[in-house]
Amino acid sequence: MDAPVTGWWRRNRLALIALAVLVPVTTATLVGVAWSRYYLYEPTIPKDAAEGETVELAEATWGPVRAVDVTDGGELTAPSDARVIAVAVPVDPHGDSPSCFSPVLVEQDTGRRWEEMTTELGIPYSSEEPTSCTKPEEDENGDPGPIVPYEIIVGYIVPEDAEGPFWVEVSEIDSYPSFIRFSVEP
Repeated sequence: MDAPVTGWWRRNRLALIALAVLVPVTTATLVGVAWSRYYLYEPTIPKDAAEGETVELAEATWGPVRAVDVTDGGELTAPSDARVIAVAVPVDPHGDSPSCFSPVLVEQDTGRRWEEMTTELGIPYSSEEPTSCTKPEEDENGDPGPIVPYEIIVGYIVPEDAEGPFWVEVSEIDSYPSFIRFSVEP
């Protein structure tokens, strides 16, 4: 009669098999998540433009961007301990109209970020002053109209202690992971 095998490798064979499967799967998952964050969800490669310059991206010319401090702008709805910065981003499409989100304002020294707050400031939406990229309006037959240059107009509510210079970051959807970054000082 054979004696039972009682070695360490034999006693732990199921745990070793599980370990041999889980280590590569875990590594692949962590690398995949990092890759997707870098390339799919967060724009990471800036195309910088100095103040007053334009940038070519996604078959369009962007800029030059203008920024103005409009804190004392009359009937704007903003906290008393905040500044209001208005930004205009000219977009001149050369082919199809680009697709983008509303620009983000970033304080260069600290990296603090602010999303656009145009409607929260009491400014109603206007198709003539969009807050993100627009597609041409369709005519009565459902055909798209001509692609014409336009300006993205956005307002930001920032704390009083926010000091420039700022970046205005525009993420064009089809150009990920690249994005446009304009340097401005209102």
